[in-house]
Amino acid sequence: MAAAPHADPNFPPNLNIAPLHLAGTAATPDADAHGQAAAIARYGIAGRVWEATAALVAYLTPGSALEPPCSLFSGPGPHRVVELGSGQALASLHLASHLPASDRIVLTDLPEVVPLCEASIAAWRAREGGAGADVLARPLAWGADVESVAALGPFTHILMCDLVYFPHLYPPLLRTLLELTEPPSVPTEGDTFGPEIIMAWKSRSLALEESFFDSFGRYFELTPVLGGDWDEERIFLCRRWRVTDEWRLPSLQHVMSPQPGVVVKRSFGLVDDLFAHLEW
Repeated sequence: MAAAPHADPNFPPNLNIAPLHLAGTAATPDADAHGQAAAIARYGIAGRVWEATAALVAYLTPGSALEPPCSLFSGPGPHRVVELGSGQALASLHLASHLPASDRIVLTDLPEVVPLCEASIAAWRAREGGAGADVLARPLAWGADVESVAALGPFTHILMCDLVYFPHLYPPLLRTLLELTEPPSVPTEGDTFGPEIIMAWKSRSLALEESFFDSFGRYFELTPVLGGDWDEERIFLCRRWRVTDEWRLPSLQHVMSPQPGVVVKRSFGLVDDLFAHLEW
């Protein structure tokens, strides 16, 4: 997550959050399997497991009945996966257990949160005994240079779990997503291109989140994942709309505004067209 100009986004004013105990993790109010209480004290928001994690874990499980099925278990490898704002990285490490050693998952977060990611990797490796995908952690602040992380690709998938919350972070998050999916040359075939983004999301203030999704939808196609027994959580599969020679990567200041050179294949007001159907 990218830092706000004058504050640590992981420690907003009046922060008061408790650990989330997901079913199937052996975590109880008296025994937190993920050490969340201590992690929250040290890392703030990044130390908590967030609600959309359960939906993402379900989707990243082989044999899931969700539609469309997860391409990580059917498409050709090797897969290269990067997660933004990893924090505890519960879902991505769950995924790593189901992938072969030839696949790689790169966890990313603010530099001061990378030790949490590394501790999660170490605990996961101890449990798995060396099986699963290659997993490593790297610092990445949204809106900053992605070159060192991009060098670990090219990525086939990008994971996002409960990242759409503070409006001041929308522009740097969107800019980072565009940089990580930027094509080496102008695509000439298909309506979409690039890595598949698997986005797990829970709405907390749709009036605010609308601005992110409206801008996001001008660059990315969104396909909802259906069949989940979830309350307010949703998963979207997203890929970049095709671009033309007119396309230029927008600056952080202009990334939320419509840009020339994007071939959007449908016209919509995203909230009216998509979010009106949250009863999927």
